[in-house]
Amino acid sequence: MEALYRKYRPKKFSEIVGQDHVKKILMKAVEEGRVSHAYIFAGPRGTGKTTTARILAKALNCEHREGAEPCGKCYACRAIDEGTFMDVIELDAASNRGIDEIRRIKEGASFRPIEGKYKVYIIDEVHMLTREAFNALLKTLEEPPPHVVFVLATTNLEKVPPTIVSRCQVLEFRNLPENLIVKRLREVCEKEGIEATEEALKLIAKRSMGGMRDALTILEQVWKFSGGKIDVPDVESALGLIRSDIVEKYVESILSGDIEGVKRSIEDVYYSGKELDVLVQEALDYAVEKAAEGNADYIRLSKDLLSALRDIRNFENKKAFLLAYSLSLAQRFSSVEVREKTERKEQERVERKEEAKEEEIKEEEEKRNEKQERPEEIEKLLDYLKNEGDLSVYVALEFAERIEIDERKIVVIFPKEKELSYSILRERIFELEDAVRKVLGDFDVEVRMEGESKRAEEIKKRMLSLFEEG
Repeated sequence: MEALYRKYRPKKFSEIVGQDHVKKILMKAVEEGRVSHAYIFAGPRGTGKTTTARILAKALNCEHREGAEPCGKCYACRAIDEGTFMDVIELDAASNRGIDEIRRIKEGASFRPIEGKYKVYIIDEVHMLTREAFNALLKTLEEPPPHVVFVLATTNLEKVPPTIVSRCQVLEFRNLPENLIVKRLREVCEKEGIEATEEALKLIAKRSMGGMRDALTILEQVWKFSGGKIDVPDVESALGLIRSDIVEKYVESILSGDIEGVKRSIEDVYYSGKELDVLVQEALDYAVEKAAEGNADYIRLSKDLLSALRDIRNFENKKAFLLAYSLSLAQRFSSVEVREKTERKEQERVERKEEAKEEEIKEEEEKRNEKQERPEEIEKLLDYLKNEGDLSVYVALEFAERIEIDERKIVVIFPKEKELSYSILRERIFELEDAVRKVLGDFDVEVRMEGESKRAEEIKKRMLSLFEEG
């Protein structure tokens, strides 16, 4: 039986879940015939880097391409899907990291394609190459033959030498939102005839940590384990997780000062054969979710559990450590006097923070009043976000130093002192892109800090000059 993640691997750009910014750039390059000679696909594992590289290879070699999409039916498309196309060469740098492998690539690249129009070299985990191998690869990237395209995939872009990065077009892949993963899992379940509850799919999506490949692997693992309808307990059992009701009981017992409840929860986990540090991790995840709602008790407990998770690994007798630690937390939370005092301090802190925020907003409004009038398109976008869109995106945009717009691109620039608003907008970039498409149409969107682009350009020029001197 073919693994689900292989069976449902995307075959066309349109089938890739998420990564719209990457798809848009590549499809436009293919359509206009200006594909870069070398790309770096950087991002977390399981987010579609190698799959996208293969689709790009199909698009470049397809005999009956429709726009940018490979037909999926011609010899080249079928051969690439099956891994038998001679002009698409894949290399795993984790196990083939030496200079000899790169030399063979360099020698092979000098020959014209055998079966297709382009030779496409896909080097996975490229950051694992040795220094000598990188130097050899650099020579090939400097003067590549016109019929060769390199795709370098990595989960650690910071480990790739700047000299390599500067000669490639870097496309960053992002962790997929849980709602997109759940949607895809539901589609696969319908096609495979798998019964699964919505909560079970959400738990699988959460455990996949933003990777579609891991999500499909977990789904298949749980499906084989359950043998029928998939529910939350099936996911927990298949993944060796602790039952959610035990985790909840453990956390709530600490917060309510229930000493016996804390002891029972720890013993239930211990005698079931589960690791106690898993209990701490699950409890931390639960507390963080509750803390996001603004509850001060959960916020404090999250910090305590984070310390426990760090310390428990240093103790041989984990049960004794966790019992003593948890009971001390329960005793502390059971003290009404301490709790009320802490809550008063927290309330005062929140009030001071809100006052400071109001003052900051007032100052920003005064600054904005002194700025030149914004373009009409930007005003329309802000009005939409304020009245119908994502309010957090609207607020973040209001703190931008300036918003530039031309025929193809919108650039949002933040001053250095507004790093929080910059971070918020980077996290909500999907919502901003969606609002731009609805209000203004097809624009690229870029968010950066003031001076960021200039620094990057200076570094690039400096690296090039150093190489030329060498």
